[in-house]
Amino acid sequence: MNIATMPLMGAVHAFRVFPKALALLLEASPKALWIAIFSNLMRGFIPVILGVLGKWLIDRLIAGEGFSSVVQWLLVGQLGVAVLGQVLMSLSEYQKTVVRDSLSTHLSLKVAAHAASLDLEFFEMPGNYDAFAKAKNEMDFRPFFMAFTLIDAVESIFTVAGFVAVVFVFQPLLGLALLLAALPTLFAASKSGGEMFELYDSMTPEGRRASYAEELLTNDLAAKEVRLYQLAPRLLSDLRRYLQGILKSKLEFAARKYIRFGAAGILGTAAQYAATAFVVYRVGTGAATIGDFSLLMVAILGVRSGLDRAFTSLGEMFEHSLFLGDLTRFLAQKPQIAAPLLPQVTPSKIAQGLKLEHVRFAYPGSEKAVFEDLNLELRVGETTALVGINGAGKTTLVKLLTRLYDPQHGAVKLDGIDVREFNPLEYRQRFGVILQDFTRYKLSVFDNIAFGDISQVANLQRLESVARDAGALELIKGLPEGWETMLGRQFHVRGQDLSGGQWQRVALARALYRDAPVLLLDEPSAALDAEAEMELFERYKELVQNKLSLLITHRFNTVKMADRIVVLEHGKILEDGSHNELMRLNGRYAEMFEAQASGYQTQAL
Repeated sequence: MNIATMPLMGAVHAFRVFPKALALLLEASPKALWIAIFSNLMRGFIPVILGVLGKWLIDRLIAGEGFSSVVQWLLVGQLGVAVLGQVLMSLSEYQKTVVRDSLSTHLSLKVAAHAASLDLEFFEMPGNYDAFAKAKNEMDFRPFFMAFTLIDAVESIFTVAGFVAVVFVFQPLLGLALLLAALPTLFAASKSGGEMFELYDSMTPEGRRASYAEELLTNDLAAKEVRLYQLAPRLLSDLRRYLQGILKSKLEFAARKYIRFGAAGILGTAAQYAATAFVVYRVGTGAATIGDFSLLMVAILGVRSGLDRAFTSLGEMFEHSLFLGDLTRFLAQKPQIAAPLLPQVTPSKIAQGLKLEHVRFAYPGSEKAVFEDLNLELRVGETTALVGINGAGKTTLVKLLTRLYDPQHGAVKLDGIDVREFNPLEYRQRFGVILQDFTRYKLSVFDNIAFGDISQVANLQRLESVARDAGALELIKGLPEGWETMLGRQFHVRGQDLSGGQWQRVALARALYRDAPVLLLDEPSAALDAEAEMELFERYKELVQNKLSLLITHRFNTVKMADRIVVLEHGKILEDGSHNELMRLNGRYAEMFEAQASGYQTQAL
């Protein structure tokens, strides 16, 4: 049974979710919310009061009173009530604007902070990313509209209640008939709301694919390859297919929606005119006055339109409640890698090293393990290089060492203590890391490097020192605005585009700036030319002195300077030793080294 297609169950669900929406609004702007609610509800009585005053005015005029003092006061009363209605409307709309904009800011910060607290695993699972995309897309307005559609519904119900009281005094069965005539609108609204949610839910993956194709066509990073490989026709074809599929689904839904509302409107209109005919009959037979006629016409129209608005609002509230579920489910996600209740103090200086003991790890959703019973020790003061073919598990090892993931079996230990005993945030501060797919921040050079350690105020002298060690200082001095130069042109027309090798030097400087006891470098020279690479590795031993270091690289001409080389293949350690030891072993390392060396010799010829 699907809640999205069951109107009664949907209404119950909506009222259960409503407190969560209200809580978010109260977090964002409580004062403005209560003022908006009060002014909205008070507006609900305005049409009823105006209708009653109008009846009294008509009856006085038909009775021949002329422009008497009573008639004058009735006119003044109508004016006062109408002005009050305008004031309440302006006050309500302004406060709604305050609530909506405050909510947008509040939720943007809340969702961003919550996303930052979640594990890497969450973002690497496609299903989770769909949920996150929906939460981001809906967060600005769904809680707001859910709360205020209910408030609007209550305002309409207040108006209806007053008019229904008038109609019931005149004829109880007439009031009951008008109430029943509005039920088809409630059904149409709730049914359409459920279908809208199902449609959006099914379109999210396609929408993300369409956004990706559009991004490739319009993004500066992909612009070169799109033109060189003439990818535009293919990407446009994909984009057209995705968008036309989405459009087709939307139009089919719109057709069903407006057929339902049209049928409901016909029934409501028939009931309204049947009620009008009954009132005309009563006036014609002398059973009611012209003033009664005037009030009842306003009341009948008010009951009909008020119930339509109320039930439509309730249906919309149901729709919003389904979408709000995406946001609340996202906010309910908890990181699995969390600090224990009584965490041990993470050593600021490492005495022994890092050790992986009998580690088994497979990525979530994958049946194939990256590592089975992996054992590896990394020691302080020893430069260790990790080599292997693509897909051997080298980058995954970095994720485990930095506790971006936990192994399913076995343990990663720091100085003999399972790293799960530490606070993960404190533990990660012990690492300076350059990732293979490092981030290129479209910010100033200063920020790009200072991001390596935001726990303290950035020190320009230290920044220059690490930039020099990374071979980036001369580059920075040559930029138009030095340290304040914006990298990339996404936000600034004078921003500077860097080459891959220049970006890599900046990323290396960021890793060094943390001055952490552990330094993990994943392909730190992949984009460097041979001369720059040689300069880097000539300084490497000095940079990692008294640190625990791990260098991951494909370039064997620089690996041989490491104290120790570990060969990883298919998630297993095949060989472990110095360059000379492994060459004498004449195994996998020697085979890869000689293959690469022969390639260089061939190029030289």
